Amino acid sequence: MGRHIFRLRYSGLLAEHNEIAVSASKRAIQGAQMFLGAHAHYYLTGVVPDRIYDRTPGYEITDRARRADAWEADFIINIFSEGVWDVGKYDFPALVYDSYRAWAGGRVYEDPPLQRRAPYLGVDGGTNASVIDSEPVRRQQQRRLTRRVANAVAHMSAAIGTSASVLEMSIDSHTFALIECRVPVWSEDDVTEGVSLYRESVQMVRRRLN
Repeated sequence: MGRHIFRLRYSGLLAEHNEIAVSASKRAIQGAQMFLGAHAHYYLTGVVPDRIYDRTPGYEITDRARRADAWEADFIINIFSEGVWDVGKYDFPALVYDSYRAWAGGRVYEDPPLQRRAPYLGVDGGTNASVIDSEPVRRQQQRRLTRRVANAVAHMSAAIGTSASVLEMSIDSHTFALIECRVPVWSEDDVTEGVSLYRESVQMVRRRLN
């Protein structure tokens, strides 16, 4: 439970004059909603939904006015229920930080070794699966969370190179990311196709060697 402030701060290029391309602004907002909503769903239920909403019975995401001297966007997320972990041991900002660092390090996010409480079932809006507390389901949802972080960061970094040179991400005034290059969007289909092409190339090489 609690109120948290997630901030995107763009600097350099147009952002130095408190400006940013309209298309980049829209994608920043979409990415922030995707980023916060996915984490809120996972924090409350252990499940990452197919669709992310800015308001459910379990949380609400709002957009706060921008400030001058750079292009900043503040997003407030109010969480109305307890997460699946004891908040004194693992709170929402810790989940955001850990999942981002896992993605940035090329790893799939893993839950902390803490006892989980019963998930909050009041979060609706596109939950893709029943909440079943089993290891295979947890791993599947952890992979979904990591992929959702990748897509969200791709949206939020769209301004890099055109409207801004640096993106700073923070939650509750604690900076956890500095991004200086645009992150490409990779869908699950792209990854699947890439793996298939790689396997086909390996098989062709093996046939030639044999």
